[in-house]
Amino acid sequence: MFEKEMDNIHDGHRARLRTRVEKYGLQSLEDHEKLEYLLFAFVPRRDTNPIAHELLKTFGSFRRVCDADPAQLISVKGMTENAALFLHSLPDVVSAYLLSEKEPKLDGPIACAEYIIASIGWENEEHLIVLYLNDGCRVVKKEEFTSGKNRSVTIDRDKIVAGAVKSGAKYVVLGHNHPNGAIEPSAADVDATNRIVQALGVVNVSLGDHIIVSGGEYYSMKVHGDIVDPVDLSGSVYQFAEKLVRRENDLNRLRLLKK
Repeated sequence: MFEKEMDNIHDGHRARLRTRVEKYGLQSLEDHEKLEYLLFAFVPRRDTNPIAHELLKTFGSFRRVCDADPAQLISVKGMTENAALFLHSLPDVVSAYLLSEKEPKLDGPIACAEYIIASIGWENEEHLIVLYLNDGCRVVKKEEFTSGKNRSVTIDRDKIVAGAVKSGAKYVVLGHNHPNGAIEPSAADVDATNRIVQALGVVNVSLGDHIIVSGGEYYSMKVHGDIVDPVDLSGSVYQFAEKLVRRENDLNRLRLLKK
């Protein structure tokens, strides 16, 4: 009799949460309620509220719960294997959803940032994504590199230029994430980016932007004036030298600003 009454209480609570989600969406719930709601299908006929609270207590935030390995999630009392696998797969589900349509037109910083956030914005290690675009600003090739055991990912200028030539790209867009939450570029980021700008210019390819992301936030180096136009290779050697000096002066000013 007592167990039946408890079942009725849990069923009533679940029904109230479902009603809130139907009326106001998942974002209307607190983090523990979101977890509680998501666990309904995988932890049947049991109060998922204490499980949700224990998950947040163990891992610290909703995001860290979803980033945890299934083995870590299963160690929390009340969790099932299916529930752990489901929560762990949520970031991949979101990325697949955002990238499921036809390759979008990346013709501005917002479109580029949305694409890069969906691809690497939530990663725990530093990733670099290189997007090769045609003259219609559609992705024709994508490369992704990770930092692995290193603290930061290496930007290989020669590999990027070779990728642009092989793919017949008109534009290249770079993106990398900062797992620590900061989105402003370092002086090294700006310097490496502008060296790539000049190298791409030699093969008549433009760097559209370099976007830094962390979670759902982004920083466009193009918008913030961190990217210097490549030196025009036409004209005499003397004119080229003058242009090179002017560009190097511009880069030095940027380096001072980033210190």
